[in-house]
Amino acid sequence: MSLPEARTVLIVDDHEVNRRLASLFLQPLGWRAVMAANGNQALEIAAIQRVDLILMDMIMPGLNGLETTAALRQADGPNRDTPVIAVTGTEDNLREWAALGVTQRVLKPVDPDRLIEAVAEATRRNPGSSWRISA
Repeated sequence: MSLPEARTVLIVDDHEVNRRLASLFLQPLGWRAVMAANGNQALEIAAIQRVDLILMDMIMPGLNGLETTAALRQADGPNRDTPVIAVTGTEDNLREWAALGVTQRVLKPVDPDRLIEAVAEATRRNPGSSWRISA
């Protein structure tokens, strides 16, 4: 599956290994990663730097992924409508994610092929498109 030209992805996860793995999976395809260790850091980055996609861990201390995505959608920053992919080990909150425009879900442990598939699909969609559950 081919991806669009090189883009920037914001990877939000409280575990450094998870951030690095996601970056390593996408880097050979030309994606440049910006990383955030928590929701607050993600919001700070998203307020000033435009990214093409956000990979959001949903279970983090402090602001969780759902709260972070909600705050992102309410902000007037450059990433208000940026596609968000939920990267999680849970199936909780599917309706809440959909209401926030989360278009894809990738289960942990992350399968590189599944991640690439989700990224390709999310970047083809309109940011406000409806939720599509993908395992």
